[in-house]
Amino acid sequence: LKRAFENLGRRVCVAATGTVDQNLRHITDGAEELKPRFLPSAIVTVDVATQQMLGPDLMMYADSVDYSIDHHYTNTEYARNNIVVGSASSAGEVLFDLFRACSVELDDIIAEKLYAAIAFDTGCFRYSNTTAHTHEVAAELMSYSFDAPSVVRKMFDIVPLRQLKMERAALDAVHLYHHGAVVLLPITRAMLAENGALDEDVAGMVSLVRRIEGAVVCATLKETKEGDVKVSLRSADDIFDVSAVAAVFGGGGHVKASGCLIKASVEEAEARLLAAIEARLPSGKESDV
Repeated sequence: LKRAFENLGRRVCVAATGTVDQNLRHITDGAEELKPRFLPSAIVTVDVATQQMLGPDLMMYADSVDYSIDHHYTNTEYARNNIVVGSASSAGEVLFDLFRACSVELDDIIAEKLYAAIAFDTGCFRYSNTTAHTHEVAAELMSYSFDAPSVVRKMFDIVPLRQLKMERAALDAVHLYHHGAVVLLPITRAMLAENGALDEDVAGMVSLVRRIEGAVVCATLKETKEGDVKVSLRSADDIFDVSAVAAVFGGGGHVKASGCLIKASVEEAEARLLAAIEARLPSGKESDV
């Protein structure tokens, strides 16, 4: 979106809370932080379902958003104008269709960024949010000049050794409830320190535990530097809607993938999250303790 606006002669700044994970810096051209650099005449959010998900660094813009471009059906439509397509695989897919509808010309850089966005949110086209249209969009993007396999490898395959060590420690910390139907992984600051890991090393840890056989709903609970708990939720099927759980804590997302922030200790957050999950377990799971 930044590149498209720049091609139209506009001055653009991309901002985000926190730092950019190492495996995503090829998207930000190496930038580790994305900070506001000027007073904008228009504010656009992309892939941000609720105001809370702007994060502390950008909360000052929460009531001033002109356009929200998103694919989360739980989007609260907090912007003055909302372009929300809940059936789309990703915000990248929404942007592609928006560019086409507005006759915005793509180039190699835009194509690479959109392809990365779509590949990331579909788990490299493995998740059920991948549709025939998703593949059609990806195919058209691949007609431009960029290295698609390299984009995927940077996001999914290359990790530092400390991350593998952290994954080993995380598996030892997994808590199973309801005969393994519920899998919760608490990640404390102490665990990170003990394994020499960084926050970015556990960003995709929920994908690790969702592989456990028999799991219906999985979640990671990561203690932040501020002392809150960032929760990532995943469901193994369409029966359990994790967005309903995230909504309890002011978060949102999709039926199978959602997130939220709980202002509590890791132990208290786990107890509150488990209670919210148990209240929504499919019939017959409640007694399987």
